[in-house]
Amino acid sequence: MIYKFSLIEKILLSNDIIPHPFADASSSVGLGFALGSSVKLKIADQLSMSFKDVGTIAKGANVSEVGAELILDCLDALGYVKKKGNQYAFTKRGFKNLSASSPHNFRYFILFCDYLYKGYLHLDETIQLGRRAQSSMLEEMTDYEWELFSRAMIDISRTNFKEVAGKVPVAKSAQKMLDLGGSHGLYSIELCKRNPDLKSTVVDLPPVKKYADECIAQYNAGKNVSFLASDFMKDELPKDNDIILAFNIIHGLNPTENEQLAKKVYNSLNSEGIYVILDQIKGTGGSSQMSKATTSYMALNLLHQAGGKTYTKNDVDAFTQKVGFKSSVLKKLNAPGFGVIICRK
Repeated sequence: MIYKFSLIEKILLSNDIIPHPFADASSSVGLGFALGSSVKLKIADQLSMSFKDVGTIAKGANVSEVGAELILDCLDALGYVKKKGNQYAFTKRGFKNLSASSPHNFRYFILFCDYLYKGYLHLDETIQLGRRAQSSMLEEMTDYEWELFSRAMIDISRTNFKEVAGKVPVAKSAQKMLDLGGSHGLYSIELCKRNPDLKSTVVDLPPVKKYADECIAQYNAGKNVSFLASDFMKDELPKDNDIILAFNIIHGLNPTENEQLAKKVYNSLNSEGIYVILDQIKGTGGSSQMSKATTSYMALNLLHQAGGKTYTKNDVDAFTQKVGFKSSVLKKLNAPGFGVIICRK
């Protein structure tokens, strides 16, 4: 993201002398597409921390030299590369996020966003109808798109699974946990690592089992974490749980569906069990425009892609307390707009 402005630019932007739509409706959109193309076309694969001329980069990626230069200039504007004459190299930020050899890269997330962009050609129709005109995105996804989605979720979760685990109060007596829609299982893996007596079952659709199995094997968590292929909205939940996680789930459901899920969760928890919700929570960031942007964009994206929305803590309290949960507490996360809500039975 563009994060450095000169003093004059800051003054002009704050006084709307530089019109904000210039960035919001123009450069931000184009730069996002350029970022996706840099990964899809393997231009980023040609880069390292050492400078390389644009001709060599273009040849390695099998793209035109003029095209490679344009994409690289966009990455320069975003802070991912640095430029010296006609040569380019990764910045530290660029290597971390774009290099295939970086353990912290965000390549799948970038590719998944690029995939989502295509669907925005029909956004006007969704806004006019107040709902997605087609069936849910999840019902139409190919194996490749499931991989993009699953690995993008891994990219995101790697940034906060330790922080999130520290927010979940696990009782010493807790032994059984469900991770609804847990996909890769990273949150379950970390919670079980911190609480060795805890056993977690990741409940998710069959296409993501492959990615959960990979993560479980990678972290040697097979003794504590398992996978159950199931549609938790349609199927019965296993009983006698001390903790049930619903991370990035409620935003994909409408209020009626969230009440139905909360009821199923309530009935599947032991007395004094907890229902832990992680999501983009409207209002968590106060006046922060970045927080507002996160929750507002996600609400729009979710309505368009899956018929969902983002919720306030009061919204969550409404559908959880209606089914019997006694109290809840919100814990903010570092990511703007994100929070964990812990509901007690």
